[in-house]
Amino acid sequence: MQPSIFSYIKSEEARFETDEIKVGDNWNWSFRNHVQMIFHLKNGVFFTGANEWMRAFKNITEPILNLSYWMEDIELKDVVFYIEGEDNRVLSFLIKKYHDEVYVKENNLDTMFDEVTESDIDYGGALVQKTDKPKPEVLALNSIAFCDQEDILGGPIGFKFNFSPEKLRSMSKVGWGKESNGATITIEELITLATQEKSPTGTIAGKENKSTGKNIEVYIVRGDLPKHYLDDNNDMEKYLGQIQIVAYYTKKDNTKEGGTLYRKTEEEGNIKFHTSKKVHGRALGRGTGEAMLHPQIWSNFLTIHKMNMLEAASKVPLYTDDPTYSQKNKIQDMENLEITTIEDGKRIYQVPTAAPANIQLIDTSINEWYEVAQLGGSAFDPVLGKQAVSGTTFRGQNQVVQQGRGLHERRRGQRAKFFEEIYRDMIIPEMKRSILKGQKFLASLTADEMTWVSDRMATNYARDTRIESILNGEIPQEEVTLKQKFLSDFSKKGNKHLLEILKGEFNDAEIRMGINIAGKQKDLAGTSDKLLSIFQFIFANPQGFMSAMKIPALSKAFGDILEYSGLSISDFNSLINSEMPQAPQMSPEMQPSPVQPLLAQKTPA
Repeated sequence: MQPSIFSYIKSEEARFETDEIKVGDNWNWSFRNHVQMIFHLKNGVFFTGANEWMRAFKNITEPILNLSYWMEDIELKDVVFYIEGEDNRVLSFLIKKYHDEVYVKENNLDTMFDEVTESDIDYGGALVQKTDKPKPEVLALNSIAFCDQEDILGGPIGFKFNFSPEKLRSMSKVGWGKESNGATITIEELITLATQEKSPTGTIAGKENKSTGKNIEVYIVRGDLPKHYLDDNNDMEKYLGQIQIVAYYTKKDNTKEGGTLYRKTEEEGNIKFHTSKKVHGRALGRGTGEAMLHPQIWSNFLTIHKMNMLEAASKVPLYTDDPTYSQKNKIQDMENLEITTIEDGKRIYQVPTAAPANIQLIDTSINEWYEVAQLGGSAFDPVLGKQAVSGTTFRGQNQVVQQGRGLHERRRGQRAKFFEEIYRDMIIPEMKRSILKGQKFLASLTADEMTWVSDRMATNYARDTRIESILNGEIPQEEVTLKQKFLSDFSKKGNKHLLEILKGEFNDAEIRMGINIAGKQKDLAGTSDKLLSIFQFIFANPQGFMSAMKIPALSKAFGDILEYSGLSISDFNSLINSEMPQAPQMSPEMQPSPVQPLLAQKTPA
């Protein structure tokens, strides 16, 4: 009998919880332990040992991670669309406005950006999947039940979730629980069999968590799997890309039984992975959270020992050479200023406990580990907002801040490229599908957009009006007059306009739109400044510029200026080769008479 998808999932999950891979000669690594350790420590919880308030935890990880979140944050205002070509510019314009006015507000893209950033910084990677919803979904790494620990998308990957009955019912909209989609159990049958227990995330053979209501344990598996799991045909040799959605319920004999809610073939590309710093031989890269592990663990170790020493130092144990003193007096029961007696020649001494010098050594060591954490997280004191050391100049402090931002800017730029990929493959196609269904929305237009839109609308209005006049046997008005009339009326409506896209209007149109995120893909502002400087130079003396371009040496020098500025000489070829309009020639009668010398105007004596 061939293994089932249910036994495959449970066996892979059990192996994933215990197996380690070898990354280097002396480096064993576990995906699960890596994620769980960082998850515990960044939230101020010990990964091993007792977790109680009387055990000191000095959290140095969280503030440094928070700084990285802030410095590497990419916001929606950092996403800039620009038109790459003239063809189908209308569709690109409408997608841009639909993105800014509708899509962003309905789907809360800021949250997706933040989740990708935090996952990459904390664990060294982020997973984003395409869903049936308009917005891509960021998958939590601690929800992974199993995966290839060397390449996260190199093999089948399984995710474990707990669904409430109502949430599970909502998935029927995408085909869960339907026999036509390969289901072997309906959603209602599964809810009836469900219990109020759910397996907690992050425990190996741990105690089941009790829930206030029913919970259904659901596994979503994606990747190349044997065809047998899809068709139940015992074909274990042929592999196909699949998505398997399986749920488990507890039977009366306390054994778990599985049922399939959905199974279909699936093409690659529905899940994307990003890491800012790859580590060869393992599934996750190296994030700031991993750089904090040793400083955090040793800071806790030293802090616990320091607290033990302080606790010892707070006690005042005594000893005496009077053997009868403790029989006659109970020091712990004495009142303040109570008088006692001691034999002649005898004394009471205090037992020395923790020495201040030892506590100072531990404090120094804790500070040293904090400096290691700052270096690993590029979180130097000026970047953290701390006051600079006395005598530090403003320029010196600014240079330290800029150097501290360097690593963060690099990772921010890498993540910007990943967001561009998400936009091109997941977001823009979804927005186009929504637009093709027909949309009507209110949009605010900028001055440039108002000019561009009004010009095209005025042209269309003038053309349609003239055609209608001709068909009615009337004399058409001049096109310029009609356009001026339309522009006058259009400008009175302000910059807020209701945009309406007819269903199927752009079915065959191709999107030609550039995306610039956080200035990584294209320095639009810098390019605009360069172009403005060039045009200011040309307009200052156009005739002189054209004359200079006729001289080969100067023309070559101008081409070098454009090349070194990151611009292309081909974009200015028509300008260089064109002739500037000449000043109008005056007729002979309009020519001013030459000025005669004063001596020539005098009559000789």
